[in-house]
Amino acid sequence: MGRLKKTYLDATNKHVVLDFLLEKYKFENIVGLAGPDINEYLEKRMSHGYKNFQIFENDATTAVTQLLTLKKVPINLVYGDILEADADKPNTLYDLDFCASVRYLTDHIAKFKNNFIMTFSTRVGVQETIDTFFEARNETIVRTKEFADPIEHTIFTTKKGKYLFTKYFDTSAMCCFAKI
Repeated sequence: MGRLKKTYLDATNKHVVLDFLLEKYKFENIVGLAGPDINEYLEKRMSHGYKNFQIFENDATTAVTQLLTLKKVPINLVYGDILEADADKPNTLYDLDFCASVRYLTDHIAKFKNNFIMTFSTRVGVQETIDTFFEARNETIVRTKEFADPIEHTIFTTKKGKYLFTKYFDTSAMCCFAKI
């Protein structure tokens, strides 16, 4: 298994994609997964106007590191699986940077219905990632439209709504789905 990345400060493509996606939502609240560098995570989101954070972490070592390095930003840090989160909070973005394959996250994909950005590894392939994502949501794509600007992305339309999908590569092949 690969080593856990300690920070995403050098992940240029990830930041371009995040800036593009975070601008799609105008909320002050985030329920999310901060990952290895909680301060970098919070600073990026605060630069987009987010003010209130509920952060979940289910790895004890990462949770302790987050607590020890956290700067003075008021957050609610929860040790546990994001599946425990309330998925229906009003005016809240669910910022779910899983960085794992969709194969192991079907329950997570199904739980969050609106206002989310989900990030996955595409090591199982892009098509399997897309197929598994929509199968877990019990949705079928009825229309696909591709765009080149401001970054390459695809809008998938189902009978339940529209999803923005984009791929990127920094240290590995990744993708994001955003319910718009």
